[in-house]
Amino acid sequence: MNDRITPPLLSWGAATDAGLVRGGNEDAFVAEPMVFGVADGMGGHQAGEVASAIAAGTLRDRLAGGAATVDVAVATVVEANAAIFQGAYTNNEQRGMGTTLTAITVLATEGTSPKFVLVNVGDSRTYVMRAGRLRRVSIDHSYVQELVSTGHITELEARNHPRRNIVTRALGIEPTVRVDTWVLPLVKGDRYLLCSDGLVDEVDDDEIAAVLAEHPQPQAAAEALVAAANSHGGRDNTTVVVVDVLEGEDSPTDTSDMDIEPVWAEDEHERLIDAEAGAEPAVLATQPFQVTTIDPVAPASSRKGLGTLLFVLALGVIITLTVVLVLVVRHNSSDTPATTTSSSTSTSSTSTTSTTSTTSTTSTTVAGSSTSAGP
Repeated sequence: MNDRITPPLLSWGAATDAGLVRGGNEDAFVAEPMVFGVADGMGGHQAGEVASAIAAGTLRDRLAGGAATVDVAVATVVEANAAIFQGAYTNNEQRGMGTTLTAITVLATEGTSPKFVLVNVGDSRTYVMRAGRLRRVSIDHSYVQELVSTGHITELEARNHPRRNIVTRALGIEPTVRVDTWVLPLVKGDRYLLCSDGLVDEVDDDEIAAVLAEHPQPQAAAEALVAAANSHGGRDNTTVVVVDVLEGEDSPTDTSDMDIEPVWAEDEHERLIDAEAGAEPAVLATQPFQVTTIDPVAPASSRKGLGTLLFVLALGVIITLTVVLVLVVRHNSSDTPATTTSSSTSTSSTSTTSTTSTTSTTSTTVAGSSTSAGP
């Protein structure tokens, strides 16, 4: 453990279930005294579960003692991305695998009060409940979230959108990855919820808040949320980690600062829906059974550009050959003498000579829980 970091007093619980439809569980989680996370794998059996296990394992190995800086937390996610990408590149059976990741780890240095740093990639979510009020902290990297953020659909419509499982950012899909980060104070009485989309696709935020309020023990709350997802259909794997802050700053009376507005990178703005043009955001990956495999050597955008270039070059060659052929035909036609007859007369005889020319052309069910950790 990093000796600069003092473990805060936390209590937590975790639960995961394959659901009622899927044959296996591609989710993974980590619940340790200093780091908590949920990863939702994609890419099918023996691929998605590998990707999520790599992400969770990297968190556990690198952040078991917390993070001395935000950069350390981000570097851990980048390392997980590289490991998943490399695994997909070297193993054909795992080609196209990836995972979402949402995680919190303790951030503190000597002389400062502990905080949480939140890292997020994809559409697994982190919530915080403070003073009985549940707020989403992370921002989904998904097709429907971009539609919601640009005002094209409502949150309610997003829940039933046919493309709600499409994510626009995930670990392992590209050699590098952008990681969203937040630094959050440890406030006494706060309850954090980390979950895969198997929960939020089945259970709305109001019901999630009610379940969290009903179960004061984090392990019981985690298990109840998984049960709620299954009771609503259990169409996907569901994983939940609940973390309670037992000691920390006093809760502010004003909780309006918990309303977090979406913040999009500039290049993401360019991918947002343009209603008049009918353009759609680029899709980097999707949930299981809808995976868009991207060749690590030649990303999809590069292949598209290369194909366009080859088409233009081929068209230019065809036009050039056609023009040259027409010029050759015209040149040969103008240089070929017409059939002529010449005669010479002598006293004894008359002879006639004719000259002609020719022209040629060419053509699972897994559950985990932990108890509180103190200093």
